[in-house]
Amino acid sequence: MSGDEKIELCDIDAGTPREQGEQQGERLGEQACALFGLRWRLLRLRSRIRDVDQLHAKAQAHVEVLRSFDGDLSDELNGFARASGLEPWQLVILNHYTDFRDIPPDDGGCSVVYAPLVGGNVSAQTWDMHGTAEPFVTLLRLKPRDAPPVVLFTLTGCLGMTGLNAFGVSVCINNLTPNDARVGILWPALVRRMLRERTAEAALEVLMRAQLSSGHNYLIADRARVFNVETTGVEKRVTFRDASAWYWHTNHYLDPELRAFEVPALSTSTTCDRFETLTGKLASSTTRPADIDALWTLLGSHDGLPRSLCSHLQGDDPAASKTCGAIICDPTRSHILARRGCINGSSYRVVEVEA
Repeated sequence: MSGDEKIELCDIDAGTPREQGEQQGERLGEQACALFGLRWRLLRLRSRIRDVDQLHAKAQAHVEVLRSFDGDLSDELNGFARASGLEPWQLVILNHYTDFRDIPPDDGGCSVVYAPLVGGNVSAQTWDMHGTAEPFVTLLRLKPRDAPPVVLFTLTGCLGMTGLNAFGVSVCINNLTPNDARVGILWPALVRRMLRERTAEAALEVLMRAQLSSGHNYLIADRARVFNVETTGVEKRVTFRDASAWYWHTNHYLDPELRAFEVPALSTSTTCDRFETLTGKLASSTTRPADIDALWTLLGSHDGLPRSLCSHLQGDDPAASKTCGAIICDPTRSHILARRGCINGSSYRVVEVEA
Protein backbone atom coordinates (compact mmCIF):
# COMPACT_ATOMS: atom_id res chain seq x y z
CA MET A 1 0.00 0.00 0.00
CA SER A 2 1.50 3.33 -1.00
CA GLY A 3 1.10 6.42 -3.10
CA ASP A 4 -1.86 8.09 -1.40
CA GLU A 5 -1.45 11.87 -1.46
CA LYS A 6 -4.37 12.71 0.79
CA ILE A 7 -2.16 14.09 3.57
CA GLU A 8 -0.25 17.23 2.59
CA LEU A 9 3.45 17.85 3.26
CA CYS A 10 4.75 21.30 4.18
CA ASP A 11 8.50 21.62 3.55
CA ILE A 12 10.17 24.43 5.50
CA ASP A 13 13.52 25.80 4.32
CA ALA A 14 16.54 25.83 6.61
CA GLY A 15 16.78 28.87 8.83
CA THR A 16 16.76 30.15 12.38
CA PRO A 17 13.92 28.98 14.62
CA ARG A 18 12.18 32.34 14.23
CA GLU A 19 12.57 32.21 10.43
CA GLN A 20 11.20 28.68 10.31
CA GLY A 21 8.25 29.74 12.46
CA GLU A 22 7.59 32.68 10.15
CA GLN A 23 7.63 30.38 7.11
CA GLN A 24 5.07 28.15 8.77
CA GLY A 25 2.93 31.12 9.73
CA GLU A 26 3.01 32.51 6.18
CA ARG A 27 2.02 29.19 4.62
CA LEU A 28 -0.28 27.73 7.28
CA GLY A 29 -1.50 30.81 9.11
CA GLU A 30 -4.95 30.98 7.56
CA GLN A 31 -5.67 27.37 8.49
CA ALA A 32 -4.23 27.89 11.98
CA CYS A 33 -6.54 30.85 12.54
CA ALA A 34 -9.53 28.71 11.56
CA LEU A 35 -8.41 25.88 13.84
CA PHE A 36 -7.90 28.27 16.74
CA GLY A 37 -11.49 29.44 16.30
CA LEU A 38 -12.74 25.85 16.52
CA ARG A 39 -10.64 24.94 19.54
CA TRP A 40 -11.36 28.17 21.39
CA ARG A 41 -15.09 27.55 21.05
CA LEU A 42 -14.73 23.93 22.18
CA LEU A 43 -12.54 24.95 25.10
CA ARG A 44 -15.09 27.47 26.32
CA LEU A 45 -17.84 24.86 26.01
CA ARG A 46 -15.95 22.03 27.73
CA SER A 47 -13.78 23.76 30.30
CA ARG A 48 -14.97 24.15 33.87
CA ILE A 49 -13.42 27.62 33.78
CA ARG A 50 -16.05 30.00 32.42
CA ASP A 51 -14.10 33.22 32.84
CA VAL A 52 -12.37 34.13 29.55
CA ASP A 53 -9.75 36.20 31.38
CA GLN A 54 -8.76 33.15 33.44
CA LEU A 55 -8.43 30.99 30.33
CA HIS A 56 -6.28 33.69 28.73
CA ALA A 57 -4.10 33.95 31.83
CA LYS A 58 -3.56 30.19 31.99
CA ALA A 59 -2.59 30.08 28.32
CA GLN A 60 -0.20 33.01 28.81
CA ALA A 61 1.44 31.23 31.75
CA HIS A 62 2.30 28.36 29.40
CA VAL A 63 3.95 30.85 27.03
CA GLU A 64 6.29 31.91 29.84
CA VAL A 65 7.14 28.30 30.71
CA LEU A 66 7.98 27.58 27.07
CA ARG A 67 10.36 30.54 26.97
CA SER A 68 12.20 29.16 30.02
CA PHE A 69 12.17 25.59 28.73
CA ASP A 70 13.53 26.14 25.23
CA GLY A 71 14.39 29.44 23.60
CA ASP A 72 14.45 28.02 20.08
CA LEU A 73 10.96 26.54 20.29
CA SER A 74 9.72 29.76 21.88
CA ASP A 75 11.23 31.71 18.97
CA GLU A 76 9.58 29.36 16.46
CA LEU A 77 6.18 29.77 18.10
CA ASN A 78 6.58 33.55 18.21
CA GLY A 79 7.68 33.61 14.57
CA PHE A 80 4.55 31.68 13.62
CA ALA A 81 2.44 34.08 15.66
CA ARG A 82 3.93 37.15 14.02
CA ALA A 83 3.45 35.81 10.48
CA SER A 84 -0.05 34.41 11.05
CA GLY A 85 -1.58 37.24 13.06
CA LEU A 86 -2.31 34.95 16.00
CA GLU A 87 -1.11 35.78 19.50
CA PRO A 88 1.32 33.37 21.22
CA TRP A 89 -1.32 32.52 23.86
CA GLN A 90 -3.71 31.57 21.05
CA LEU A 91 -1.10 29.16 19.69
CA VAL A 92 -0.94 27.66 23.19
CA ILE A 93 -4.64 26.79 22.84
CA LEU A 94 -3.90 25.14 19.49
CA ASN A 95 -0.95 23.14 20.86
CA HIS A 96 -2.24 22.28 24.31
CA TYR A 97 -5.97 21.87 23.76
CA THR A 98 -6.27 18.24 24.89
CA ASP A 99 -4.34 18.89 28.09
CA PHE A 100 -5.49 22.38 28.95
CA ARG A 101 -6.47 22.42 32.59
CA ASP A 102 -9.98 21.57 33.69
CA ILE A 103 -11.12 20.02 30.39
CA PRO A 104 -13.06 16.83 31.23
CA PRO A 105 -12.00 13.52 29.65
CA ASP A 106 -12.97 12.88 26.04
CA ASP A 107 -14.53 9.64 24.80
CA GLY A 108 -11.87 8.87 22.21
CA GLY A 109 -8.10 8.76 22.05
CA CYS A 110 -5.11 7.29 20.25
CA SER A 111 -3.75 3.76 19.95
CA VAL A 112 0.04 3.22 19.93
CA VAL A 113 1.98 0.12 18.83
CA TYR A 114 5.69 -0.74 18.98
CA ALA A 115 6.45 -3.50 16.46
CA PRO A 116 9.85 -5.29 16.24
CA LEU A 117 9.38 -6.41 12.63
CA VAL A 118 11.88 -8.57 10.80
CA GLY A 119 13.01 -5.63 8.65
CA GLY A 120 13.52 -3.34 11.66
CA ASN A 121 11.42 -2.00 14.50
CA VAL A 122 8.71 0.60 13.85
CA SER A 123 6.42 2.73 16.01
CA ALA A 124 2.85 3.43 14.94
CA GLN A 125 -0.28 5.16 16.09
CA THR A 126 -3.72 6.32 15.16
CA TRP A 127 -4.55 9.94 15.96
CA ASP A 128 -8.03 10.51 17.33
CA MET A 129 -9.41 13.96 18.21
CA HIS A 130 -12.46 16.14 17.63
CA GLY A 131 -13.65 15.41 14.10
CA THR A 132 -13.59 19.07 13.07
CA ALA A 133 -9.77 18.94 13.32
CA GLU A 134 -9.36 16.45 10.46
CA PRO A 135 -8.92 19.04 7.65
CA PHE A 136 -6.01 20.57 9.59
CA VAL A 137 -3.94 17.36 9.87
CA THR A 138 -0.70 17.73 7.94
CA LEU A 139 2.93 16.64 7.69
CA LEU A 140 5.70 19.12 8.43
CA ARG A 141 9.33 18.59 7.36
CA LEU A 142 11.84 20.85 9.08
CA LYS A 143 15.57 21.28 8.51
CA PRO A 144 16.77 23.31 11.49
CA ARG A 145 20.28 24.77 11.41
CA ASP A 146 21.34 23.30 14.74
CA ALA A 147 19.21 20.18 15.00
CA PRO A 148 18.54 17.05 12.92
CA PRO A 149 15.98 17.14 10.09
CA VAL A 150 12.60 15.90 11.27
CA VAL A 151 9.21 14.96 9.82
CA LEU A 152 6.25 15.70 12.07
CA PHE A 153 2.64 14.54 11.97
CA THR A 154 0.80 17.58 13.28
CA LEU A 155 -2.02 20.09 13.08
CA THR A 156 -1.49 23.47 11.45
CA GLY A 157 -0.20 25.83 14.12
CA CYS A 158 1.12 23.06 16.40
CA LEU A 159 4.83 22.49 17.01
CA GLY A 160 4.43 18.77 16.33
CA MET A 161 2.36 15.91 17.72
CA THR A 162 4.53 12.93 16.79
CA GLY A 163 7.46 12.35 14.45
CA LEU A 164 10.80 10.89 13.39
CA ASN A 165 14.19 12.58 13.10
CA ALA A 166 17.19 11.88 10.86
CA PHE A 167 19.00 10.02 13.67
CA GLY A 168 16.14 7.49 13.73
CA VAL A 169 14.56 8.71 16.97
CA SER A 170 10.75 8.63 17.01
CA VAL A 171 8.19 9.79 19.55
CA CYS A 172 4.55 8.65 19.59
CA ILE A 173 2.01 9.54 22.28
CA ASN A 174 -1.34 8.77 23.89
CA ASN A 175 -3.32 11.27 25.89
CA LEU A 176 -3.88 10.36 29.55
CA THR A 177 -6.10 12.21 32.01
CA PRO A 178 -4.66 12.59 35.53
CA ASN A 179 -5.99 14.65 38.42
CA ASP A 180 -2.74 16.60 39.03
CA ALA A 181 -2.55 18.80 35.92
CA ARG A 182 -0.68 22.09 36.28
CA VAL A 183 0.94 24.82 34.22
CA GLY A 184 3.99 23.34 32.52
CA ILE A 185 5.68 22.61 29.22
CA LEU A 186 3.47 22.40 26.14
CA TRP A 187 3.49 18.72 25.27
CA PRO A 188 4.17 19.34 21.52
CA ALA A 189 7.21 21.39 22.56
CA LEU A 190 8.41 18.45 24.65
CA VAL A 191 7.95 16.10 21.66
CA ARG A 192 9.98 18.49 19.50
CA ARG A 193 12.71 18.81 22.12
CA MET A 194 13.04 15.02 22.39
CA LEU A 195 13.31 14.80 18.60
CA ARG A 196 16.55 16.80 18.68
CA GLU A 197 18.36 13.92 20.32
CA ARG A 198 20.57 11.30 18.67
CA THR A 199 19.26 8.31 20.65
CA ALA A 200 16.08 7.15 22.32
CA GLU A 201 17.94 7.05 25.64
CA ALA A 202 18.91 10.72 25.35
CA ALA A 203 15.31 11.61 24.44
CA LEU A 204 14.15 9.69 27.52
CA GLU A 205 16.46 11.81 29.68
CA VAL A 206 14.87 14.97 28.29
CA LEU A 207 11.43 13.66 29.23
CA MET A 208 12.46 12.58 32.72
CA ARG A 209 13.84 16.06 33.49
CA ALA A 210 10.86 17.97 32.07
CA GLN A 211 8.31 19.96 34.08
CA LEU A 212 5.16 18.38 32.73
CA SER A 213 1.74 19.98 32.52
CA SER A 214 -0.56 16.96 32.35
CA GLY A 215 -0.59 13.27 31.54
CA HIS A 216 0.63 11.48 28.42
CA ASN A 217 2.01 8.13 27.44
CA TYR A 218 5.25 8.56 25.47
CA LEU A 219 6.64 5.81 23.23
CA ILE A 220 10.26 6.71 22.41
CA ALA A 221 12.27 4.51 20.06
CA ASP A 222 15.27 4.40 17.75
CA ARG A 223 16.78 1.61 15.65
CA ALA A 224 17.95 -0.35 18.70
CA ARG A 225 16.09 0.85 21.79
CA VAL A 226 12.59 1.59 23.00
CA PHE A 227 11.12 3.17 26.13
CA ASN A 228 7.48 3.61 27.06
CA VAL A 229 6.77 6.18 29.76
CA GLU A 230 3.45 6.92 31.46
CA THR A 231 3.21 10.35 33.06
CA THR A 232 0.86 12.43 35.14
CA GLY A 233 1.33 16.15 35.73
CA VAL A 234 4.04 15.27 38.27
CA GLU A 235 4.84 11.53 38.12
CA LYS A 236 6.72 9.51 35.46
CA ARG A 237 7.11 5.74 35.11
CA VAL A 238 9.04 3.72 32.51
CA THR A 239 6.69 0.81 31.78
CA PHE A 240 8.49 -0.91 28.89
CA ARG A 241 12.05 -1.13 27.51
CA ASP A 242 12.43 -4.47 25.69
CA ALA A 243 13.25 -3.69 22.04
CA SER A 244 12.65 -7.31 21.03
CA ALA A 245 9.05 -7.43 22.32
CA TRP A 246 5.76 -6.04 21.02
CA TYR A 247 4.02 -3.31 23.01
CA TRP A 248 0.72 -1.43 22.77
CA HIS A 249 -1.05 1.29 24.69
CA THR A 250 -4.30 3.26 24.54
CA ASN A 251 -5.67 5.98 26.84
CA HIS A 252 -5.60 4.58 30.35
CA TYR A 253 -2.80 3.98 32.84
CA LEU A 254 -1.27 0.53 33.04
CA ASP A 255 1.12 1.27 35.91
CA PRO A 256 -0.66 0.30 39.16
CA GLU A 257 0.65 3.29 41.13
CA LEU A 258 -0.32 5.83 38.48
CA ARG A 259 -3.88 4.53 38.29
CA ALA A 260 -4.51 6.38 41.55
CA PHE A 261 -4.03 9.66 39.63
CA GLU A 262 -6.46 8.80 36.83
CA VAL A 263 -9.66 10.78 36.34
CA PRO A 264 -12.45 8.22 35.73
CA ALA A 265 -13.11 7.72 32.02
CA LEU A 266 -16.42 8.62 30.47
CA SER A 267 -18.84 5.75 29.96
CA THR A 268 -18.47 6.30 26.22
CA SER A 269 -14.67 5.95 26.30
CA THR A 270 -13.28 3.35 23.88
CA THR A 271 -9.85 2.99 25.49
CA CYS A 272 -10.45 -0.46 27.00
CA ASP A 273 -12.12 -1.77 23.83
CA ARG A 274 -9.19 -0.65 21.70
CA PHE A 275 -6.68 -2.11 24.16
CA GLU A 276 -8.50 -5.46 24.07
CA THR A 277 -8.51 -5.43 20.26
CA LEU A 278 -4.75 -4.82 20.22
CA THR A 279 -4.18 -7.51 22.83
CA GLY A 280 -6.16 -10.00 20.77
CA LYS A 281 -4.05 -9.28 17.70
CA LEU A 282 -0.60 -8.71 19.23
CA ALA A 283 -0.30 -10.97 22.28
CA SER A 284 0.29 -14.07 20.13
CA SER A 285 2.93 -14.47 17.43
CA THR A 286 0.36 -16.29 15.28
CA THR A 287 -1.87 -13.22 14.90
CA ARG A 288 0.67 -10.38 14.80
CA PRO A 289 1.20 -8.34 11.61
CA ALA A 290 4.11 -9.72 9.60
CA ASP A 291 5.09 -6.46 7.92
CA ILE A 292 4.34 -2.74 7.70
CA ASP A 293 1.39 -3.15 5.36
CA ALA A 294 -0.23 -5.64 7.74
CA LEU A 295 0.40 -3.26 10.64
CA TRP A 296 -1.24 -0.44 8.68
CA THR A 297 -4.24 -2.68 8.08
CA LEU A 298 -4.45 -3.32 11.82
CA LEU A 299 -4.45 0.42 12.57
CA GLY A 300 -7.44 0.73 10.27
CA SER A 301 -9.39 -2.11 11.86
CA HIS A 302 -13.14 -1.61 12.14
CA ASP A 303 -13.56 -4.65 14.39
CA GLY A 304 -16.09 -3.66 17.04
CA LEU A 305 -17.15 -0.53 15.16
CA PRO A 306 -17.88 2.09 16.43
CA ARG A 307 -15.58 1.18 19.35
CA SER A 308 -12.79 0.16 16.98
CA LEU A 309 -9.13 1.13 16.46
CA CYS A 310 -10.16 3.33 13.54
CA SER A 311 -13.10 5.19 15.02
CA HIS A 312 -15.75 7.39 13.47
CA LEU A 313 -18.13 10.17 14.44
CA GLN A 314 -21.10 9.06 16.48
CA GLY A 315 -24.42 10.86 16.38
CA ASP A 316 -24.80 14.37 15.05
CA ASP A 317 -21.92 16.07 16.89
CA PRO A 318 -19.23 17.06 14.32
CA ALA A 319 -16.80 17.66 17.20
CA ALA A 320 -17.09 14.11 18.56
CA SER A 321 -13.91 12.08 18.63
CA LYS A 322 -12.86 10.21 15.48
CA THR A 323 -9.71 8.91 13.83
CA CYS A 324 -8.28 11.91 12.00
CA GLY A 325 -5.15 10.16 10.74
CA ALA A 326 -2.36 7.69 11.44
CA ILE A 327 1.41 7.38 11.18
CA ILE A 328 4.10 4.70 11.15
CA CYS A 329 7.68 5.78 11.96
CA ASP A 330 10.34 3.59 10.30
CA PRO A 331 13.81 4.52 11.63
CA THR A 332 15.62 1.85 9.60
CA ARG A 333 14.54 3.39 6.29
CA SER A 334 14.36 6.93 7.69
CA HIS A 335 10.84 7.59 6.52
CA ILE A 336 7.29 7.79 7.80
CA LEU A 337 4.03 6.48 6.41
CA ALA A 338 1.01 8.67 7.04
CA ARG A 339 -2.54 9.44 6.07
CA ARG A 340 -5.19 11.94 7.06
CA GLY A 341 -8.69 10.70 7.87
CA CYS A 342 -10.07 7.17 7.94
CA ILE A 343 -7.43 4.42 7.85
CA ASN A 344 -9.68 1.47 7.08
CA GLY A 345 -8.96 0.06 3.62
CA SER A 346 -6.71 3.03 2.83
CA SER A 347 -3.23 3.54 1.49
CA TYR A 348 -0.57 5.83 2.91
CA ARG A 349 1.91 8.45 1.84
CA VAL A 350 5.65 7.77 2.29
CA VAL A 351 7.79 10.76 3.26
CA GLU A 352 11.56 10.69 3.65
CA VAL A 353 12.99 12.52 6.65
CA GLU A 354 15.70 14.01 4.45
CA ALA A 355 14.41 14.96 1.01
